[in-house]
Amino acid sequence: MKLFFYKVVTLVLIASLLQACGFRLRGSSELPNTIKFAVIDGVAQYSDIGLAIKQQLETSGAKVLTKPDVDTFHFVVLKNEFFKRVLSVDASGRANEYELTYQFSMRVLDGKGKVLVNERAINLNRNYLYDINSALAKSDEEASIKLQMIALAVRQSMRRIGIKLRQVTATTNNNASGTGHSEGSNSDPVNSEQSNSDSSTKSAVPKNSEP
Repeated sequence: MKLFFYKVVTLVLIASLLQACGFRLRGSSELPNTIKFAVIDGVAQYSDIGLAIKQQLETSGAKVLTKPDVDTFHFVVLKNEFFKRVLSVDASGRANEYELTYQFSMRVLDGKGKVLVNERAINLNRNYLYDINSALAKSDEEASIKLQMIALAVRQSMRRIGIKLRQVTATTNNNASGTGHSEGSNSDPVNSEQSNSDSSTKSAVPKNSEP
């Protein structure tokens, strides 16, 4: 329970720090307002990544459900992996610097299962020093760094997804508008032909010349 509370508090602090640095969570500007309901698939909703996605969705005005409904958008996590490698060692051959790599990707489906956005993977890297004499503190630092990387990756992914969803919506609306305009222009071909016939007849009748 304490660990869960720590994770939630850390995510809130990260969001506050991002806002203070100018990285604002701008509500509906990240995702279009057509997304009213959403579910998170591929990860547990209350895992680190699940909480980060849930926060972004709710900040954008969507309600996150535990079970999908008819008009529910599915945010499916495809990749959520951390990798760690040693960057340097001390004189005794013990690691004193690590590199963390985080890979994340997500796709969006509509309520009928149609893929709307197939987002490419996001890769983030962070380096940090490690001291064997303060292993516990460094473990906490690594956990905090991971939460920061998760929050950043989700935010970047949501921004890209928002852009693509708006493009999909605009294309759909343009196609619908073009179809309606085309149908309207050819709505009464009989009257059009009759009008052309009357015009031709009038032009063929000679004008009466005055005596």
